[in-house]
Amino acid sequence: MIGLPLCRWQLTSRDIGWFHLVGEKYIHAVTGFGAFPLMIPAFGDDLDMDTVLDSVSGIMFGGSLSNVHPSFYGDDHPGLGLADKPRDETVLRLLRACIDRGIPFLGICRGMQEMNVLFGGTLHREVHEVEGRLDHREVKDVPDDVAYGPIHNVTLTEGGLLHRVIGDREMMVNSLHGQGIDRLGEGLQVEAVCDDGQIEAVSVTGAKAFALGVQWHPEYRYWENPQYDKLLQAFHDAAKAYQAKKLEARLEAVEA
Repeated sequence: MIGLPLCRWQLTSRDIGWFHLVGEKYIHAVTGFGAFPLMIPAFGDDLDMDTVLDSVSGIMFGGSLSNVHPSFYGDDHPGLGLADKPRDETVLRLLRACIDRGIPFLGICRGMQEMNVLFGGTLHREVHEVEGRLDHREVKDVPDDVAYGPIHNVTLTEGGLLHRVIGDREMMVNSLHGQGIDRLGEGLQVEAVCDDGQIEAVSVTGAKAFALGVQWHPEYRYWENPQYDKLLQAFHDAAKAYQAKKLEARLEAVEA
């Protein structure tokens, strides 16, 4: 099972109008590789962490319409756009637990930004307002294939995790984010950079298992993009290896 953390939004004005949601494309990026998605509610400190971690072989921290609230990276700014503090609280706990336990994970878009915040980094709230940066935001009112189509180049860090997975030093990626990494968190390694200097992928230095975040969306029609497919396959291979290791440990415990 691959965990998918959910967003928590109030879609009606009623007190019972709260919904826990995840994009269907992330579900397909799990089931398409033969895994089963375990939905993880945004319960913050009330989440039964042990039950979740004992059940999964990996976690995919997907993107969202919301942004990480600035209070989680030490900024008193009220934030821009939709906020989702319950998700922030839940995911930051889950990320730390995955790192401690050696559970493989992949951060996508917001998921990569959450990784940076966990490690003490900060975010640009409007990348397009930073001098020299491209406008990385989603192109509106166009077909999905255009909005999610390759839009800019990234250069992969030679010898890094992503380079080893993809096998190429460069790749074209889509871009649908308004926020992005400003100060890199201590303990993270840069895995890819856009031609404008914006960090586009990071990994956890010295991680026990696959621990990678990318700013683009490899889940979108990954079967049509060999590089996206390689990235998702590498994550799922790591999850399978972790699951096999868990089963082996259980068998040894039973035999003992």
